[in-house]
Amino acid sequence: MRFLFLLFLAVFCSSAEEINGYATVGMVSTHFKNNDGEPYNEEHKAYGAELMLDQKYTFAYLHFVNSRDKITDIGAVGYRYDVIGPFGISAILGYQKGYCFEGFQSSVECTEGKDNSGFALMPMLYYKHDYFTLDLITQGTMIALKLNLKLF
Repeated sequence: MRFLFLLFLAVFCSSAEEINGYATVGMVSTHFKNNDGEPYNEEHKAYGAELMLDQKYTFAYLHFVNSRDKITDIGAVGYRYDVIGPFGISAILGYQKGYCFEGFQSSVECTEGKDNSGFALMPMLYYKHDYFTLDLITQGTMIALKLNLKLF
């Protein structure tokens, strides 16, 4: 499975006119409700990598401690659309391990019998600079800000 994904990525990258690499160096969030009376983890100790092709297509990997203090990994593909100047909208579809979901996007506490892996959809707003990008992620009662530093 990994071999097929890497082969697909290599073929897709070979046709790209411009390739940029980013390192995710952090993520912070705020929640508008409590986790069953307990506060959420608002600093996620996130790190990852992102490959952007032609400033539109994204391949990403992110590792972080989620809001419920569970280790989470996500591999994703996405599309970015510039709206005005350096601001735009993006959608990322990925496979994650670490969150339990009700539906496609609403995370819930993982309890016995719930699978902590599956597909996730993350709509985002972004700000793109020559040296970094800031992604604003929202999911129901939470917003998060993710910082990516440009490597090449």
